[in-house]
Amino acid sequence: MSPHPLVNKVRAARSKLSQWALVPGVAFMCSPVFAALPTMPTPGTDMNGNAVAAGDWMGSMSAWFKAGLAILGLVLLAFMFFKVVGGAVTKWGEYTKGRADIGDLKEYLIMGIIVVGFAILMVTYAFQTIGQT
Repeated sequence: MSPHPLVNKVRAARSKLSQWALVPGVAFMCSPVFAALPTMPTPGTDMNGNAVAAGDWMGSMSAWFKAGLAILGLVLLAFMFFKVVGGAVTKWGEYTKGRADIGDLKEYLIMGIIVVGFAILMVTYAFQTIGQT
């Protein structure tokens, strides 16, 4: 049984109307945007320790690379710190369940403090080497 011809015309009209209703939205989304964006300040100095002049894109890239290395060092340091703290919490859980004794817990905490302290010294040395601080 086929639908009434008037139903088909209403469906076609509704389809055309919905397509034409999208035209203003598509036209708006396709128009260019003219925003006055601020200029990015260059972070500090370049790899040679020189101030970056305006328009010097190689110096800017060097300064951004140096800042990226500094951020990477801090992220690795934070990851190491969280791993040591997580391991200490795990070791504490083993101690409370009786699977480890207090000597194991002390040993882990002392070695964790030494490893994190050494990592802090190495990251500080790396910052001084690339001239970030």
